[in-house]
Amino acid sequence: MQKQIRFFLLTLCLSLTSIDAMALTCSDNPTQNTANANNYIFQILDYIDSPVQGIKHEVRTLTTKLTTETNSTNAKHALEYDTNGEIIKSHYDLYLDKNVRIYSEHLQKNKSGWENIIEDVEDKTNSIIQFNTDEQGKIIVSQQTKKAVDFIFFETDNYVYDSNNCLINKNVQWQLKEVDENGKYTGKEQKGASTYTFEYQTHQLAKVRYQFSNNMQNESDFLYQYDNNLHRLTTIETSYLSAGKELAHYVTQFLTFNEKNDWLTAKKSKNNKQTNIIREITYY
Repeated sequence: MQKQIRFFLLTLCLSLTSIDAMALTCSDNPTQNTANANNYIFQILDYIDSPVQGIKHEVRTLTTKLTTETNSTNAKHALEYDTNGEIIKSHYDLYLDKNVRIYSEHLQKNKSGWENIIEDVEDKTNSIIQFNTDEQGKIIVSQQTKKAVDFIFFETDNYVYDSNNCLINKNVQWQLKEVDENGKYTGKEQKGASTYTFEYQTHQLAKVRYQFSNNMQNESDFLYQYDNNLHRLTTIETSYLSAGKELAHYVTQFLTFNEKNDWLTAKKSKNNKQTNIIREITYY
């Protein structure tokens, strides 16, 4: 029991600090900023958040290989958007080599905002995340409940925006309660908190600063490369630093594009892991 909980807490710390390559934008258009921020907050696994214009539906096929192992994973990710480019529905399935499903996420709208249902077969956990919005449609709070054999995990995230609807802060409160084989609380629990601060430069996310309840402070830095002749983003680089030392480096390269300048294939590299992505797009 303790081993599984310790592993989960380690995974939690990594998930709180490991922001993958997502090109969150902060433009002069408040409506577009709301759509981009909401898409970013969903943080659906392997989702690259680049502004969506006129896309109704897309399907992504993802193949990931570890450079040190022969095993690989395959994923299918179907996304639907409204006319503002905001996700309204998403379904993600992750498989091992022989089509054994090990993870899935299903996001859909409900009366209060959105609901994301997550099943992690390997970790034997099930989660539900509720996203609630304000009158402008911005996600202002999300609440997660994750259940395992020997613990229940709760997390509440609150989001703060500037006057232009750009996401500037995320405040996290989490609690883990141990349960026995009958699902009853044992009385043992752990709590924690963290604060994210988002900083922008030339309309793009440039830095995320993290402050944890144990006084640890980390950050992620983002760099972008553009093809100025063709007016499109070609590369996103992310460096995650702790105590001034780089712990992880992510690179996303957009390899091919269609006539609308939307990317069709991409490659994501993260330490010793590489993911190749093929994108099929349907427009309004």
